[in-house]
Amino acid sequence: MYYSHPCSYCSKVFYTYADSKEHAAATLYAGIKQHLISYNEDDKEHQFDDGASIDTNEVYAAITESAEAPSGGYQL
Repeated sequence: MYYSHPCSYCSKVFYTYADSKEHAAATLYAGIKQHLISYNEDDKEHQFDDGASIDTNEVYAAITESAEAPSGGYQL
């Protein structure tokens, strides 16, 4: 299953393929957080500032599941 979530700052869609929603949430959180840091956007957004555990749970609650990779998304 493909799981996706938009960047909390720039809205680019990131996705991953995983067997479990829990694993996908952790991968998406880590990937989006690294994206924010790499593009100096981490200090401009505040959605992912609660700590890895809390933020991973927030991603888990909000990720989208699909059988196909999202069009135009960035794979993690």
